[in-house]
Amino acid sequence: MPRMRTGVRRCGSLVISLSVIVRLCAVSSLFSIAGSVWTRHQQERSIFLQDASDTFLLYEFLSGGLVIGRNHTVTLKDEELASTRPAKVFHRIVNGRVPKTPAAIANTLANVPSLGETLEMDNFEQLLLASVYAAHRGRLRDTEDRQLWGRLFCQLVGAVTHDLTRQVVRC
Repeated sequence: MPRMRTGVRRCGSLVISLSVIVRLCAVSSLFSIAGSVWTRHQQERSIFLQDASDTFLLYEFLSGGLVIGRNHTVTLKDEELASTRPAKVFHRIVNGRVPKTPAAIANTLANVPSLGETLEMDNFEQLLLASVYAAHRGRLRDTEDRQLWGRLFCQLVGAVTHDLTRQVVRC
């Protein structure tokens, strides 16, 4: 009987990026106070991460792999996962609200609230998903582009980390 491989070889930096992102999601879930931002809406969700189970679902989406199309459209590699209702919400949010060019990401970072202010959940999630996008784009580019996407990733993670811990992250 042939031996099946269950693991998928991944670039070490991407695995580290995913690990950081999942930890940031988990921390945001733990530190959140039950409020209107985190409640489940019967209407269309404007944010994906509404509770801790969504954090684990996001990790499952990301570990299954993403495909970035020529027009910056993000889709899940795993067709079974992509067909689920949560995946449709994820696709709508990541393709509709997440900045996907260096200029758009820089503009989003420039509009991050000043020190001491807390991000709204939709802004937090936008920065978090933009960091996932930047990690993927950096992995697929040449050396010069990798440096640009790496700097953007660091700045995005720094903004998210600052929102959670109030510690400044230098890139």
